[in-house]
Parts: sequence; C-alpha cells; structure tokens
Amino acid sequence: MASSARQQLINLQRSMYDRALREARESAGSDIKSIATYQDAFDDSLPPKALSIPSRKLLETIDSHQIVLFGDFHSHKQSQRAFLRLLRMYMNRPDHAPVLVMLEMFRSEDQKYVDDWLAGKLDDLELLEAVDYDQTWGFPWNNYRPVLEYCKYQNIQILGINTKKGGKDSLEIRDQQAALKIAWQAQQNKNHKIFCMIGEFHLANQHLPATLLKTSSESSKEPIRVFTNLDKYYFDLDPDKIHHRDEYLSLGPSAFCIMNSPPWIKWQSQSLWEEIRRLGPMKYLEDAIAPDDVESDLAAWEDDDEDLYNDDVLDLDYHLMHLQKQLTEFFKLKLTSEQIEHFNVVQGNIDDELSGLDEASRTLSLSVASTEGFSVNYAARLVYMPEVSINNMAAASGQMLFGSLSNLSEDFENDEALLILQCLKSTFGYVANKILNPRIPLHTVRKLESYLLSTKGKRLIGSMRQRRKSAQLTLKLYDWIQENWTRKNQSLKRMPKEFTSANRATEHDLARNLAQLIAEPVCRALIRGKIDTIDIQRWLLRDCRNLNDAKNSLAALIALTTT
Repeated sequence: MASSARQQLINLQRSMYDRALREARESAGSDIKSIATYQDAFDDSLPPKALSIPSRKLLETIDSHQIVLFGDFHSHKQSQRAFLRLLRMYMNRPDHAPVLVMLEMFRSEDQKYVDDWLAGKLDDLELLEAVDYDQTWGFPWNNYRPVLEYCKYQNIQILGINTKKGGKDSLEIRDQQAALKIAWQAQQNKNHKIFCMIGEFHLANQHLPATLLKTSSESSKEPIRVFTNLDKYYFDLDPDKIHHRDEYLSLGPSAFCIMNSPPWIKWQSQSLWEEIRRLGPMKYLEDAIAPDDVESDLAAWEDDDEDLYNDDVLDLDYHLMHLQKQLTEFFKLKLTSEQIEHFNVVQGNIDDELSGLDEASRTLSLSVASTEGFSVNYAARLVYMPEVSINNMAAASGQMLFGSLSNLSEDFENDEALLILQCLKSTFGYVANKILNPRIPLHTVRKLESYLLSTKGKRLIGSMRQRRKSAQLTLKLYDWIQENWTRKNQSLKRMPKEFTSANRATEHDLARNLAQLIAEPVCRALIRGKIDTIDIQRWLLRDCRNLNDAKNSLAALIALTTT
C-alpha cells in the first residue's frame, strides 16, 4: 500500500505533465523551433542532480553575493509568487542590505513611468498605457502587480532592463542590455543587493551569467541563479514532500531552484497564454491597493490559486471532463460518459439556469461563487464558475464527481443536513484539488491554532474579526465530531445549533474550513502511503442520502487520519 498510492499520484502528475507540455509546444506554432533551441541550451546548463535544502541556506548564500538572477516563467503565477516570497524573506532578515529590483517586464526607456507609478503619480491603467504594456510585455499584469506593490510599500527602487524592442530583439541582445544595466547598478550601489527577475532561458550558463561576467571582471559580481519548478527535477524529488507548499533545491554553489507547483500547471499556463495572445489585449483591474492593506493583500495573494487569466479562451466543459476522467482513473472508479457529463457548466449570466430554482438554492449558488470563485449546485446539476482558474476547476471536478456518485441534493429546510452536505462536497473538492495540485496550501489544525494564538487579545473588526470567529468555530466543530463519534456505534448526535446557524450566516465558511482540515491530512496520508486510494474510494461511493449516513461519512473521514 505504501508505494501504491504515491506511485499512482506520480503517474497522474506525469500524465498531466506530458499532455500539458505537448499542448504548450503545439500552441507555440511558428516559434516552436527557436523556443526548443533555447530550452535545449537551458536544460544542458543544469546539473543532473538536485539536493533538497532548508530555505535559510539560500538566504545565507544571498548574504555573500550581490546579484540574484531569478528565472521567471512569465505565464506562470507561481513563478512571480516565488520571487515575491524570496524577496520578502530576505527583507525580513534583521540585517538585510538595501535592495534594488530589476525587472525584464519594463523597458529601460520606460523608467520615468515606473518611477512615477512608485511615487503615486500614475495609477495602474496609466502606467500600462504609458509603457504600452500589451505590446511590450503582455503577460498577466495581476501576476506581477503584487511584486510592484511590495516594492512600493518597502520603498524599493524598480528598474526596467529590457531593450526598446523587448521580445522582438534576440536573446543575445537582451542579455547584453541586461548585463550592462545590472553591472552598472552593482558598481554604483556596492552596498545593495540586486534582485533581477528575468526569463529563465536567460539564465543558461552561456547566456546572461556569462555575459555578466564578461561585462565586469570583479569576482564579486558572480551572480546567484534561482529557478522555479524545473521539470528536470520534479519527478526525482522525495515523494513524501510532493505536498509541501515550497521546496528549496541546491543545484550547486550558486544555483538553486524553488518548487512550488507541479510542472503540468506551468505548461498549461503557457499554452493558455498563447491562446490569449492570439485573441488580443487582456483586461486589467483598475482599483489600486490602499497602502495600509498591502501586507494583508499580499498574504492573501500568496494563498490564492493558479489563474488561467481569461475565461474567454476556455472550453470549460472539456477541461472539467478531462479532470474528472483523470480523477476517475486515479480512484479506480467506473463512471459512464453520461455520469461525467451530468452537469451544465456556465461562466456568464446564470439567470436562465437558476430561474427554476427556489430562492434559497439560487442564493447559495451565487454566494458561494462570489466567495470561492465557483459553485456546484447538486439540485440544479449546475456548475457556475465566474472566476476560471486551475484550482477552481480541480475543486469543481471533485465536487461534480462526488455529486454524480452520491446523487445527493441540497436540503435548504434543514440547516444540519445542509452543513453536512457542504462539508462533504467541499472535502472531496479539496481532495481533488490537492491530488491534481499537491502543493496547494490548505488549512490545518496547527495553522488555525497558530493563527488564533497570533490574534489572541487583539481587537479585530470587520472581516478579520469574522475570520477569527470562523477559525474558532471550525476547531470547535472538528473536536466535537471526534468526541461524539466512534467507529463502534457509527452514529453522531444532532449538531448544536451554534454550528449550523453559524455556517449559514457566514455563507458556509465553516463547512469550507472544516473540509480543508479533513482534506489536507487525508491527502498527506495518501502521499505517505498510510492510506490508499481504496480508502477514499469507499467514501466517494457511499450512499449519503440518509442524514445519519452522511454524518457518519464525515466523521469517518476525520477518523481516517486521526486514529
């Protein structure tokens, strides 16, 4: 059992990776030969093996070097997220040096506009228009924006290093420009650390690092290279760590890699961006972040999911069907095509689809979608997804799979039944999410306890106060279920109204929190071989139309990893 479930998960990741890489290469079209050449040179420059290390080893290496070259995979949100997290980790060190951030996303000639944005003289849209962002860069602005916001918040100077023609110039020309800019700033600001985020292909040995060393003969200018989510190492990593949020790898004395996403998601983002590029300019958020909210906003951004950027390019039915088929094979389930196609998927206006539902069902679908970015309504057999993302699709596919197998329907007259159903639905959604994207962070008992300890005695207001209350109730309900259920009697008494009324009042936040507390250890146990796919399959297939059976299923899932 120990190796079976882990190997199945690795095989699933490999299958999805092969498919996503193939689609990304096909979407590249006429660029495929040049991209393949760059990638071959890049891959050849990487060592054959990687060693897992604690993050402090990377930070200690940064202490002894001036220049950090960060390899950016432009279409992948987790790449920009890793850069921001590394920058924040360094800035949080009590003895950190002053920092300069150099970004390939801006041309050097646009520096005035970048400076004006940092000074608050331009808003987001004015900056994007001034630098002609769609034409000069074009990758999702909202993925890079938190990096810029953090630099503004910390008074860190941002310098553009791209050429006038940007991506239309050769890699060599861009390397030369970047090397000159970096070397000059390093010479002028010898007490500063320089963090440069630039396309990962630039970081091949013979590309920017070699050009930079030629530009300056000083040995102190040897750069550190930091990559993210390199395919070459992913399937060689310790399977027990596949669910970790971040994993740090040493590739040599001055080369590192941060793993924070499965490689299939990286290549999926590439092929989707290619589709977006063909459709034309993207839409950007207009509202700026208030200075007082930057830290909390960035923390929330770090925990959100993998954007697919633009729902106009997606055939959601196709993607959800594919993910369900992957899960069906993983759990060794037998579903017909009719069962998998059991739901109607809607992205836009759902007035017509919900017109036949009662007010309670309609309200639930809209409120859950506004909070989670999607909702799955069993009564209407409807998936509503106003915010399309990889994680939303993964979670929805798990909820759809459970709905097709269980034939459950929401009971809006019974708060306890609704809480149990929402818990089960969300649990299988998060289980699916964690299987398809093992590194996505979910709540744990320890995390919620740490959060409550950090807010103890603090006067919180608004959403922060509600968040603390939800965390308290979630842990209380988690303990109550364990205390009031045993395998022997297979029964669970009626839940106190304190929980059921709170769940409805918070738009089912309690159910979602509890589902994460269940899904995270279940998936961790699966990855570590303590349970097998058959243990989850059993509860997926269980008839939960009776309330007592549904409560027993929920309690048994909690007991699965706590006994």
